[in-house]
Amino acid sequence: MLLQAILIGLVAMCSTFEWALGTCLASRPIVTGVFIGLVMGDLETGIIVGATLEMVFIGSVTIGAAVPPDVITGGILGTAFAISTGQGAEIALTLAFPIASLYLIVDNALTLLVLPIFVHKADDCVEKGDFTGMERMHLIGGFVVKSLPRFVICALAFYFGTPVMNAVLEAIPEFVSNGLVVAGGFIPALGISLLASMIINKQTAVFFVLGFALCAYLNVPILGIAIIGMCLATILVVVQPSIAAQTPQLASEGDLNDDDF
Repeated sequence: MLLQAILIGLVAMCSTFEWALGTCLASRPIVTGVFIGLVMGDLETGIIVGATLEMVFIGSVTIGAAVPPDVITGGILGTAFAISTGQGAEIALTLAFPIASLYLIVDNALTLLVLPIFVHKADDCVEKGDFTGMERMHLIGGFVVKSLPRFVICALAFYFGTPVMNAVLEAIPEFVSNGLVVAGGFIPALGISLLASMIINKQTAVFFVLGFALCAYLNVPILGIAIIGMCLATILVVVQPSIAAQTPQLASEGDLNDDDF
């Protein structure tokens, strides 16, 4: 149990390192669920629960000053408790969002109270021309404020929380457990709706309708729809602008040829 708690904390800590590499989405539940499954010795459940939680948190992205509940702690502890208790995705959905919301408070407090210390030290380094020191303050501040607290909280929460969680689950009435199963069916739809509310507009709605029609009436699987969407995106973003940029040049060359004749 102690070793698993430490490994879970390490997964949480290492998940934050992606922010130093350009946000490669390694902190998403669909990725961390795999690692938690390996740590807990149940890779299949880790993948299933991680994918389920990804549906819930799919619209949870930081936009400007709007910071969503912490996806890392919610995804990792939700998956870990789901595997340790044997309750599956239903208990993960019940626990992940409250855990993520609670840690958001901790993260905001650390960001407001502790991170400015490293920022001011970095400013001092810049004034002295010590750019290596500035980089060092950037990395140390990120580790102390973002990485280390997640390691501590995730490890301690799992180590001390499992016995308590088992007792709580055994005390839950059957009708409540059945309600959690029902909730597990529509909460992923809520996550998709949150994402759709941010990206669907007059220009993109037609693609949503196209995807729905392909799935509902032509029975195209989700992977097929994703491939079609990728091809359409490539045509609109890469191919079409490239053709439009070449058109004036081709027209100019055509005029020269006409003059030659």
